Amino acid sequence: MDIHGIELYCEDHAGAGIPRVFLNGIGMTASHWKDFREHLKPGRDIVHDFKDQLRSAKADAPYDMDSHADELCRLLDACEVDAGSVIGTSYGAEVGLLFALRHPDRCHSLVMIDGVSESDAVLKTAVESWKAAALSDARVFYRTLIPWNYSARFITENRQMLAEREEAVAGLPREYFEGFARLCDAFLRFDVTDELSRIVCPTLILVAEHDILKTHAYSQRMQDHIPEAELEIIPGAGHAVVIENPKDCAERTQVFLDRLDY
Repeated sequence: MDIHGIELYCEDHAGAGIPRVFLNGIGMTASHWKDFREHLKPGRDIVHDFKDQLRSAKADAPYDMDSHADELCRLLDACEVDAGSVIGTSYGAEVGLLFALRHPDRCHSLVMIDGVSESDAVLKTAVESWKAAALSDARVFYRTLIPWNYSARFITENRQMLAEREEAVAGLPREYFEGFARLCDAFLRFDVTDELSRIVCPTLILVAEHDILKTHAYSQRMQDHIPEAELEIIPGAGHAVVIENPKDCAERTQVFLDRLDY
């Protein structure tokens, strides 16, 4: 879809009920939600890649994360959706938070999976290292992501899959890594903790037990400041919990949505 001059890859899966809008983590693409979505009840699902992600156009200038929220609003216009339940993980959870703040009338509910409202020096340094690696060597870049994103158990049990993904990443064009660097820059400027009390939609916060990147402290801070927000821990997984344990994440999300009369 052409959203005010930028081509965004979008999938609009037909179904009944309030649309569910899925927002990617920084290194994801729309297809990574497939396993998660299969564990939800049937419904209308809208999934897209942010600008600078794999299947969307690449930006020609720096931007803030607010621009993703604005583009999502226009994308929903194009899909003829008034409001949806926003489900985001990591970078996508933060875009979802901005969407709920900037466009509250269009956010029916919010599910944040391993997201933050600000970042400390450790998180900033991790993201800066990803950016540096992305601009220098594709294989080094992928390997810097692994220990931050997956639990020890998952790494041990999925070495072949991770090796295959490394090969796929190594074959991506230079423009992908330049886009990833811009996404990193946008995240490094993100800080909305002081605005959290203005969230008005029902909010579920999910955090993985072994997330060492966006730790429980971030989720607890958000629950403390977002009115009536719920917080649940997904056991046994690392930061990329929608990849490691999509079933548990989806089932907890479905229970939350069911209470909202979906």
